[in-house]
Amino acid sequence: MTMDRPSQRSSGTRAIPSGNVDGDGPVIAVLVDQWESKSEEGWATRQVAGALACSAHVHVITPQGTVPSERVDSVFTVHETATPSSPTAAIRRELLIEAISDTGGSATGRLLPEYGRLLDRDLLDCWSASSDILAGLRPDIVVIAGHQHLGALDAVDRVAPDVPIVLLALGSDLNSLAFPHFDRIFDRSQAVLAITETERLSIVEHHGGADRVHRIGAPLAANPSALNEPNTWVGTTDYVFVISSTKTHADEEAVALARLLRLRFPENPVGISATDAFSVWHQGRVGQGWPVERSSDLARLMAWARVVVDLRPGPLFGRRCVDSLLYGTPIIVPGNSRAREHAELGRGGLWFDTPGELVWCVEAMLDPDVRATFSAQGKAYAEDAFGSTDRFIERVLVATGKASSDGGEIGGGGICTGGATSLPITA
Repeated sequence: MTMDRPSQRSSGTRAIPSGNVDGDGPVIAVLVDQWESKSEEGWATRQVAGALACSAHVHVITPQGTVPSERVDSVFTVHETATPSSPTAAIRRELLIEAISDTGGSATGRLLPEYGRLLDRDLLDCWSASSDILAGLRPDIVVIAGHQHLGALDAVDRVAPDVPIVLLALGSDLNSLAFPHFDRIFDRSQAVLAITETERLSIVEHHGGADRVHRIGAPLAANPSALNEPNTWVGTTDYVFVISSTKTHADEEAVALARLLRLRFPENPVGISATDAFSVWHQGRVGQGWPVERSSDLARLMAWARVVVDLRPGPLFGRRCVDSLLYGTPIIVPGNSRAREHAELGRGGLWFDTPGELVWCVEAMLDPDVRATFSAQGKAYAEDAFGSTDRFIERVLVATGKASSDGGEIGGGGICTGGATSLPITA
């Protein structure tokens, strides 16, 4: 189905992304707090925007920037309103959500008005300037990246109360997904996009509408060059690769767990990747080097490991863990992490809740037969759920198309149609 573009748009000049060869096709506005790709949330937002750019003009509207500007970023037109929120406002909101959730204050579905005002303080007005841009664009669909951005919703409804909204939930925190203060953004959305099944089920449980909540996954692929030879930092393929995501000597649980593993398995090489160094422990000896900074080095370390122990997986979907499974390397992750889904549902590894369970998990993975079983299962799961860019694009376009006024898939004239193998954006 090809969506007809409204006959009248803003008379102003608009930058046309390089991937669109003409001015026809639907216009989609993506409202995002930060347009970046370092965090899992930012990276996932860019992937969804890239999928939509296959069949539409995509305009990104963000409060970030120091002066209002409009620029072309790959296939996107980016509008910066230069009205960023207070740096401490989001932190205050997260702390308040955690405190209220821990005391059961959100379980009744009612929130005291003063709590609501405190949650929203300094987080609504930053979106006000977006309304003028939306009025000029007159988009066919608006995508809001992040279920907490009520100010973005208000900016849309001020000028286009009837435009279909697609919510990319970005539900890294399940307490926040269930928080009643954000009900209205779910109620207003014609479609909700979730990265993982855990996120999708939580949204359906607390907000209903199973037919409009879609798991879209993410487009990932194993780098073939990583399989050419092992990383010489470790020197063997029979090693346990531990990712702590913290400084080597920080007073944190991840550091203590990494130390436990190197002490418990002295006969087996243990490579530990911290944010400030990389160390290899074997038979009481230690070798230390620079931290792992290049993605190609990280890929080689994961690809040739016996098992990857990610002590702090990414909060949204544990991207490193999916990468590891795509190389056929099983994973071990904390039981309270989002990456547990890949170990449990994907049967690609094990999870732990205590230090003793962590040791048992590693012992199990050192058995070649056990490791081979999890390797095959995890790789098949990762390739099916995350390993196809074509299927990712299709899931995004189908889900977004169902939110349109005529309920069809967005398509036609796109830059990625006809067997796309990669999105038209950088990682």
